[in-house]
Amino acid sequence: MTGLTQYRRLWRIPGAPMLLVGGVVARLGQGVTVLAWLLLVKETTGGFGEAGLVVASISLATAATAPVAGRLADRFGAAGVLPLYAMAYAVLQVLLLIAVLAGMPLILLCGVAGLSGAAFPAISPALRAAWTTLTNADSGHSDLRQAAMAAESTLFELVFVVGPLIFSAFILIGSPLGDALETSAGTAGPAAALVFACLCTGFGTFAVARGHAMRGLRSNGAATRGVGPLREPVLRHLLLCAAGIAFSFGGAPVAIAAYTKAHDGAAAESATGILVAVWSMGSAAAGLWYGSRKFTGSLSRRFLLLLVALCCGYAAWSLMPNSYALGALLFVSGAVIAPALTVEAELVSEATPEHLLNEAYTWLTTVNLSMAALGSAVTGVVVDRPLGYTWGFLAAAGAAAAAATVAGAATLEPSRP
Repeated sequence: MTGLTQYRRLWRIPGAPMLLVGGVVARLGQGVTVLAWLLLVKETTGGFGEAGLVVASISLATAATAPVAGRLADRFGAAGVLPLYAMAYAVLQVLLLIAVLAGMPLILLCGVAGLSGAAFPAISPALRAAWTTLTNADSGHSDLRQAAMAAESTLFELVFVVGPLIFSAFILIGSPLGDALETSAGTAGPAAALVFACLCTGFGTFAVARGHAMRGLRSNGAATRGVGPLREPVLRHLLLCAAGIAFSFGGAPVAIAAYTKAHDGAAAESATGILVAVWSMGSAAAGLWYGSRKFTGSLSRRFLLLLVALCCGYAAWSLMPNSYALGALLFVSGAVIAPALTVEAELVSEATPEHLLNEAYTWLTTVNLSMAALGSAVTGVVVDRPLGYTWGFLAAAGAAAAAATVAGAATLEPSRP
């Protein structure tokens, strides 16, 4: 009953339903676009190398420019900035789709992809900033911050469970859709999925931005000088922890794919998708449970324990004899993820002045995207060796161990209230 009470109280905060429901819609496309662009570009250019470059251009541009979007949201208000970004992003994604279908040169595709990535609306940082403000000490809801951050982390996990399923549905209807449009099924399905993703991002972002909670947030109104929230030592330490976590998240799916290739043969691709989904489901279930409870004590100590558990989980993956055993362990070890990310978000909210929250959370986006890409690239090289998946799992464990080391040695909670 405690859990239901916490979430019922959270739902009754003015503006909260739109943050929860609209936030899912706005980010649903993120669970679709990577797969869709990979398959569409591969279908039109003939190679996964070209497809990987286009996807990397989007992700790296988002990582590089996210703090700019966050600073603008802090200064002028997320309610005004997010719709402009959403509009630009939708237009550029459609232009990229047209360019891919028209067979434009790769360098042009990467350029347009980079522009669309730079225009991606920083919706997740804005949602976390809104929840932080709605549960501050003056709100009367400060005891609901853990539930709010847990709900946010869990819903974001669900995006990457539901998104691939939606993409699969578009692939299934690709053949009749291709016949109707007189094009190939290999391009019709991914193209339709990308249009759907654009609509979700655009309408979802507009709905959240115009909601009561987002419009009620006060903007900074003044230009932020220098490094902004990065002048806070606690935030810098948290970003180092986030770098290790993100590296492991980027490399783990690659190592899982190598594992299934070695153990499942022709069924490796479907087995990989199922295992990654099971991993995410374990995280989502634990996130809901974590938010339904009230914990006391040091957040930084809790964060350290969760990172140690994450490291041990990765290391244990390498001992699994088959994919069934790995799947069971993935569900259990995935239960660490959402609680760890929830505590991480809580620590950022405590370490950052309220008028700099959007930029602080966008720095998390930058670190997460860039280090996840690095983790994928490094693990991709490692797993090409015999029994390379073992080294891939251990690389993820090492990155999590590095994050735990920083969490144990550094100060992660500010001395001020």
